[in-house]
Amino acid sequence: MVSNGEKLLAPGPPRRGRIPPYADPVQQTMVEGVRVAWARSAPDDRRETASTLIGALAAELAPGSDLRIEHRCPVCGGAHGRPVLPSAPVHASVAYADPWVVVAVAPDREVDALGIDAEVPDTTLDLTALFAPADAPDLRGWTAIEAVLKADGRGLLVPPDQVLFAPDGVASVPGGGAFRILPVPAGPDLVVSLALRPRRSAPTPTRRP
Repeated sequence: MVSNGEKLLAPGPPRRGRIPPYADPVQQTMVEGVRVAWARSAPDDRRETASTLIGALAAELAPGSDLRIEHRCPVCGGAHGRPVLPSAPVHASVAYADPWVVVAVAPDREVDALGIDAEVPDTTLDLTALFAPADAPDLRGWTAIEAVLKADGRGLLVPPDQVLFAPDGVASVPGGGAFRILPVPAGPDLVVSLALRPRRSAPTPTRRP
């Protein structure tokens, strides 16, 4: 199944005689200029699956670019954390919802920050302690919160109950600014939310007489 009629990405090439990290066709859609793709993956292959999907989407947005992917922790600087393409003009984000891998890629000329999160619909989460005495969010609300925290870059270093939502679909984080929240139409198998901060266009210089 393909959301919004977008094309399917082909499975990645075999790795040294092994099967590709995902064998089935990948589902893909676009949400306001952000490309989103998802596929099933075995747990041991999910990071490679994410890198393959990110690389395929980034190649469409930035053909000819160096698509090397790094993982950087914003706290310790270690080789883990959100994916970064240091030599390609794109932003990327990844979410894991076993057995699914979901990625989002957007051009940095349009987006300043990007985060995505996903859960399978029958997931049971006990979020009471994180949000008490307020009510815990439902699954859609939780994916929106996690997407915001990924876009912010600090992750769960920011208490989830500090993510505030406005009626206009914008969420704010203390010290991190505001992010647009967009649901991703991923069909019945996934609940996916996207958070992004559009890049403001630079003002046109005024020519002096």
